[in-house]
Amino acid sequence: MAGLPLFSILSTREWEKIDKNKFNSKFMNKKGFTLIELLVVIAIIGILSSIAIVYLSDARGKANDAKVKSNITTASTQIEIDRANGGTIDAAALSAVIDKLGAVPCTTADWSEVHDTAFDNVAFYSTLCTTGNTDGDIFCADSQGYRGNITVMPTVVTGECN
Repeated sequence: MAGLPLFSILSTREWEKIDKNKFNSKFMNKKGFTLIELLVVIAIIGILSSIAIVYLSDARGKANDAKVKSNITTASTQIEIDRANGGTIDAAALSAVIDKLGAVPCTTADWSEVHDTAFDNVAFYSTLCTTGNTDGDIFCADSQGYRGNITVMPTVVTGECN
């Protein structure tokens, strides 16, 4: 009986006694959400999604910066490991390390290196993907152990970051 419609349960005589206006207003006029309710929900979803996009784009830039820093530090460490193992450090070795780094994660940067004439001091650096960093927009790692942001590109004469 629970699944049967109301009009099949009632006899014809009982059906005629029901006030049709009350019945229709209670059971038949449920039309769903109003236009205002739908517009409010759409506006709230729009506001929340715009906030999420702002935070996600900021996170993407920071993640790309972390990749730049990691790759520059790895390149510098690789050269120092090669040097410690008695390997020859020259332009070909530096080029090979830069080739292993792969693509830069952002379009504003490129992997770069500077060195002194004897290849005793080597510095790898790259522009970060985000700008406006208080301590500089270039990340640098050199043979002297410096790892960090700088404001001016390293010099070819010394091969050091700062």
